[in-house]
Amino acid sequence: MSTSQELELEGQALYKQASVKFNEPGRRTAEEHANIRQMMDDAGALMSQSKTMAELEEAITGTESKMHRPEETNTLPKKGNPWQSFGSFLSAIHGTAAYGNWNPQLKESYIKVDDDPTPGFDIKNMGWVGAMRGASGAREVKDLTEAVGADGGFTVIPEYRNQLMALTEFMRFVRSRAMVIPMRARQITLPTLDQTGSTSGVANLYGGVIPKWTAEAASKEETQPAFRQMEIIAHKLICYTEASDELLADSAIGLETLLSTLFGGAIANEEEWAFINGSGAGQPLGIVSAGCGVTIRHARAAAGAIGINDVFNLLSHFMGQSPIWLAYQSTMPQILSMNGPAGNPSYVWIGNGRDAMPTTLMGFPVYFIENCSTLGNEGDLILADWSKYVIGDRQTTTVDASKHFRFQNDLTAWRAVHRVGGRPWLSAPLTLRDGTTEVSPFCLLNDAVGS
Repeated sequence: MSTSQELELEGQALYKQASVKFNEPGRRTAEEHANIRQMMDDAGALMSQSKTMAELEEAITGTESKMHRPEETNTLPKKGNPWQSFGSFLSAIHGTAAYGNWNPQLKESYIKVDDDPTPGFDIKNMGWVGAMRGASGAREVKDLTEAVGADGGFTVIPEYRNQLMALTEFMRFVRSRAMVIPMRARQITLPTLDQTGSTSGVANLYGGVIPKWTAEAASKEETQPAFRQMEIIAHKLICYTEASDELLADSAIGLETLLSTLFGGAIANEEEWAFINGSGAGQPLGIVSAGCGVTIRHARAAAGAIGINDVFNLLSHFMGQSPIWLAYQSTMPQILSMNGPAGNPSYVWIGNGRDAMPTTLMGFPVYFIENCSTLGNEGDLILADWSKYVIGDRQTTTVDASKHFRFQNDLTAWRAVHRVGGRPWLSAPLTLRDGTTEVSPFCLLNDAVGS
């Protein structure tokens, strides 16, 4: 076996080894990428050396052959050949290689001996291209492309950006506005003023304290406030997953930080949903499920729609400070196109299609979120003063990892635990002096149709 063949085999073996490593499943480190690149470079160098050595071996063989045939040493066949002598041909090649003076006659030249195609010289790549000729003697050229692995694609290492793409989450509005109380046990009891009276002609806001107009020296009628108790129970909210030790070690996006962020965000969003919609059984009691004893529900003017009169009705039953509107995302077209009442339809919520959408409705902030009910269902539009909602924090979100549970499988278990309770602190709406009109910090549209 010749030296050029040995170099060629060695280069092919190294190229094959690099290809195997490149196609191994899983992600590689930067160092592994660099090693594969170096192996490809070394394989290319060996193949280039093999090519050069083959040219030298072929030149020596050709020279020795001509030494035994002196009549062919200085003369080349005329067929398909512009050169007068072998020496002029070598001089042209030498001039092109050494000085860059390209002889145009080299472009289409090749040597024929006994009408058999022999290697021709490729002026572009400065090498012999006899192996690239077909049986007819025509030159066969194969382009290198990165789309095909064997044609060069294996040498192209894909770029990977270590940034996870994700949509921005919805904002959360309840916790930042609610009354948050730390809990040192599973259950906490809070004393509250009993404002559930409905006596006509008196102010029930003060829990039974009723002032009396009294004449001088007349007997005073006793009056005293009434109290009740409210209980908050902490409920557990968890996230759990398992990840292989290899994934934790090799992930390019920092899996530990990612899991902690995702767990925290998902738990915060889920507790917000519970503060609005929770049933109170195994989870906080939301204002939508709190019943007519706490939240005032008002029928809408038209089924599956929100109009200006619905907004007026909710405002007329609201009592509180710093309220906000919460509406489901799909209610936006209804609110955007909201006109004035029948008697004065000229004014609209949005003035034109050029300026930004208003961020307030009747002077109070309005937010479109996913945690309300869908359009036409109870709770698709809410007006609430969340300072009258009490949140009990027993355990803030805690993220832990354990290698012991699935140690045999090389899996790490990840767990996030959050313990929280919540409910409106009112037990009933407040009845005004007329003994009939009710107001509350929590008002919403239900799915019924009324006036």
